[in-house]
Amino acid sequence: MEQRIQQFHDDTKTIPKPPTAKTVKQMNTLKKFIFKNQDYRFSEKEKNKLFACIEAYFTVFDRSELVHTQSSFSLIEDALKVPCFTTKQKQQLLKWYEEILAKQSRVDSKEDERKEDREDYDDFDWDAFEKEED
Repeated sequence: MEQRIQQFHDDTKTIPKPPTAKTVKQMNTLKKFIFKNQDYRFSEKEKNKLFACIEAYFTVFDRSELVHTQSSFSLIEDALKVPCFTTKQKQQLLKWYEEILAKQSRVDSKEDERKEDREDYDDFDWDAFEKEED
């Protein structure tokens, strides 16, 4: 178990900028690993390494301006659901969770504003408009 956790930790040390599809796959593999082993009693060292991996993915996908299509939201959400992290780590995960939600709500509100700014001409009768000009 410790070797697998070390492998996850080593993978997060070499995340390319911008992240590739392999990085997304590694993040999803970590998510599945945490879920499948949620009843396992990790040592403090292992918990810290898993937490560091989550932090690395959060930093790459949600704090950098390099990626707009992918988020570590599902990883953080699942990490909050499992009992293997300490209270302090869960508090930090909650802060990241709320930060992602706030960021998503800002993006959604900007998209709504853009939609409101554009007038909808789909129902406009262009033929009648052209006849009026003549």
